[in-house]
Amino acid sequence: MSISERTTTAPPMALGHRGILSRFGPSNRAVFPWVLMAPTLIILFAIGIYPFLYSLYIASHNVILSKPYLPRIFVGLYQYQALIQDPEFWHALRKTLLFTVQAVFIEFWLGLGLALLFQRQLAGIAFMRVFILIPMILPPLVAALIWRYMFYPGAGLMTYYVGGITKALGFGEIPFLSDPTIAFQTLVFVDVWEWTPFMFLMLSAGLASIPRQPYEAAEIDGASSWRVFWTITMPLLRPAILIAVIIRTMDAFRTYELIVIMTRGGPGNATTTMNVFLTKTGLEFFDASKAAALSLIMMMIIIVMSFVFIRVFRSKTEVAE
Repeated sequence: MSISERTTTAPPMALGHRGILSRFGPSNRAVFPWVLMAPTLIILFAIGIYPFLYSLYIASHNVILSKPYLPRIFVGLYQYQALIQDPEFWHALRKTLLFTVQAVFIEFWLGLGLALLFQRQLAGIAFMRVFILIPMILPPLVAALIWRYMFYPGAGLMTYYVGGITKALGFGEIPFLSDPTIAFQTLVFVDVWEWTPFMFLMLSAGLASIPRQPYEAAEIDGASSWRVFWTITMPLLRPAILIAVIIRTMDAFRTYELIVIMTRGGPGNATTTMNVFLTKTGLEFFDASKAAALSLIMMMIIIVMSFVFIRVFRSKTEVAE
């Protein structure tokens, strides 16, 4: 082989390396973005898309976890039909919606009131802001255990002090976790205590982003505080309200640790929500197909509620503009 041939011939590895770069490197603008997103897409498929597709498969077949030897027979929409005809499903749905509406409604107005209060220059405001955020920082499991022992009959702090007041008034001790109606409202109270700081944080950020010019113009015009609140603050705060309400609604609809730790869905089924009913169906009765169908129904309900919130807030924003 001559010297000229040796100098002009490129090594095969270099050619292959250049070929890979030309196909998948930055020079190929059509393919290179997908190369960068490939790890994220793989993880998303592994933890999101594949479980969802597998849930669709299980919901359309007869799968009993306690009898894995049985063949998986295709049953179509039978599991959804069985859920619709099950009174426990409608009871759990009603309890879930009632819990979600009550908790989110109270949390929103309390969070908005605190956010408006903390817009003022108060002494020790930084310390108070940190103090208010403590319930949200606690893990839900820890918060549920704390309140369970505080409401423990005869020995909890809330039971002792509140019971002492009610006994002095002649009403007797309040059965916080043993009376069906009171137990449900106790769960709402604890959820409001834990997640009002989230509403406060989101709405405080929304208030901080509102420009000062509309308030200055309203002050010059002599508008009252209530008029400024309803005509300036609330319309400009709608994007933050939408995000906060949607996130809290989805989270309250899926509440599980709080209910299981404090009441386990009782007394009776007074606090059995959709997530508790789902867990009992799948892990106590081992009916994986029915549990999968129930989880898909819950997902569709959350999507519909989010869509309704977005449409309502968008229409109000367009009217205001």
